[in-house]
Amino acid sequence: MAYKKIKRWTKIVLKLLFIVNVTGLVVFLGYLIFDVLTDKKALVSTPAVNSIALILGMLSLPGIVVQLVSLLNINEKKTFSLTTQCPHCRHLVEMKMKED
Repeated sequence: MAYKKIKRWTKIVLKLLFIVNVTGLVVFLGYLIFDVLTDKKALVSTPAVNSIALILGMLSLPGIVVQLVSLLNINEKKTFSLTTQCPHCRHLVEMKMKED
């Protein structure tokens, strides 16, 4: 019984840590971008702008990978099945449709 409680609280704490980390990252990047945009010297400085661009590009890589993997399944035809009762005789009717 104690094992289940520990497992449940561990899941809750890990989810909260993940939410805090993502929120902290977004706030940090927002502060960094705001700081560079308000400081004229930093805006002209290429290392500051390049570092922001590289960080944002690195954060977008998982989304790019997901999009590329989803393109592999774009030509597969989907099959839909439906089971319903016939309105006249009340037997179960199974219908299958394939995507064109």
